[in-house]
Amino acid sequence: ALAYDNNRDGESLSRTDAMVSPRAGLVIKPVEPVSVYASYSMSYLPSAGDQFASLNATTQGLEPEQFSNVELGTKWDVRPELSLAAAAYRLDRTNTRAIDPADPARSLQTGAQRTSGYEVTVTGRPLRGWEVAGGFAAQRATITRTTAAAPQGRTVPLVPATTFSLWNKVDLTGRLAAGVGFLHQGRSYAAIDNAVQLPAFTRTDAALYVTLFEGTRLQLNVENLFDTLYYATSHGNNNIMPGAPQSVRVSLVAGF
Repeated sequence: ALAYDNNRDGESLSRTDAMVSPRAGLVIKPVEPVSVYASYSMSYLPSAGDQFASLNATTQGLEPEQFSNVELGTKWDVRPELSLAAAAYRLDRTNTRAIDPADPARSLQTGAQRTSGYEVTVTGRPLRGWEVAGGFAAQRATITRTTAAAPQGRTVPLVPATTFSLWNKVDLTGRLAAGVGFLHQGRSYAAIDNAVQLPAFTRTDAALYVTLFEGTRLQLNVENLFDTLYYATSHGNNNIMPGAPQSVRVSLVAGF
């Protein structure tokens, strides 16, 4: 005997959206070691949201959020093992969602955001035996159209005005190398009301690399070397999470 039972008792939900997602880019080399580029893209976030969220009765009626990004930049290969790059961008986000003040179970699509900024990076080997990777970024993210949650001009939360990172790796001997890095993040707001500010912080990391034989190395990483107390992120004004304390990791890395 063969039996088939269908015991689903949930709602039957569906939504279909058809849209165009254009992308375009142009790269020009005015001289051999220098590249200049421009790009434009438009993308969408479906009504179910990100992180594999499920469609529900509230999100079923929402249109996808739209993202459009314009970027201009340049890259200079100072020499084969050292590159400098710079870029400026503007990201516009529309159809943003906010909780309906009259009905917390309902979402509204009334807002827009704009993030604009620039970044400068360096990667490569400035000197023999010294590897470096670093960058500085400055950005501003603001509400450009009033929402039910925030008025125009307010700063988008969890977007620091500046960030800086620098990682150095130095060969000490033929088999031994050491690394040290710094991460700095400027102040940011914990929530859209801009009532609570997360302070700026600087964290130091370090590493030691021992080559056992060709293609295999033992690696020691220490994150937050000085056990600095800092606040990494938040979920609103009353749920603020500190960064990880000092942690040590040992790993064996092998290439095949």
